[in-house]
Amino acid sequence: MREGELKGHRRAQRRDARRRLLDAAHGLLEQRGWNDISLEDITEVAQVARTAFYRHFEDRQHLLTAMLDDVGLELGHAADTWTAEWDGSVEELRRSLSGLVDIFVAHGRLLQAISDTASRDAEIRALYDALADRLVTATAARIDRDIATGHCLVRAAESLEVARALTWMNERYLLASFGRAPFSDPAAVLNALTTIWVSTLYGSSAVRDL
Repeated sequence: MREGELKGHRRAQRRDARRRLLDAAHGLLEQRGWNDISLEDITEVAQVARTAFYRHFEDRQHLLTAMLDDVGLELGHAADTWTAEWDGSVEELRRSLSGLVDIFVAHGRLLQAISDTASRDAEIRALYDALADRLVTATAARIDRDIATGHCLVRAAESLEVARALTWMNERYLLASFGRAPFSDPAAVLNALTTIWVSTLYGSSAVRDL
């Protein structure tokens, strides 16, 4: 194998090891809480040596922040469905909420672990709050656009606080639904969120039109 090919192969192996560690941690979170998962558990499931773990992550908390980065991108993409330009239909909002529910169905145990850890780890708390703040800002900007076009019932002075209330309501409700077993029915959760968001922003008549 040529030197360039060998270096490329090693880089691919390192990327593969990092992905296996992330996937192993995610899989273990489906079975037990984060506090019950050791570094040895993660490396054993990933079939990665402990020394290789430290080439990618400083410790378990660093691994958790990397997982938060990944799921944060998914949350941002789900929000984009609604926070982007609007064609006048609340169906975009329902699709966005549907994407959000799907993320919590898939990653609710991870997000519960991050939320639990954030209560005692300042770094993870800051990252978690920053993710929430980005979602709040995008939501408030969308509400402001809808107010300007006459579609939204919220008063302009209240758009940011309404955005904060709705965003954190989502987080608490979705963690309660999918953070730990027993899990809720995703369709029922979506319907509840849609009713709350649409009626708050656009009125009860808009809910009946869905």
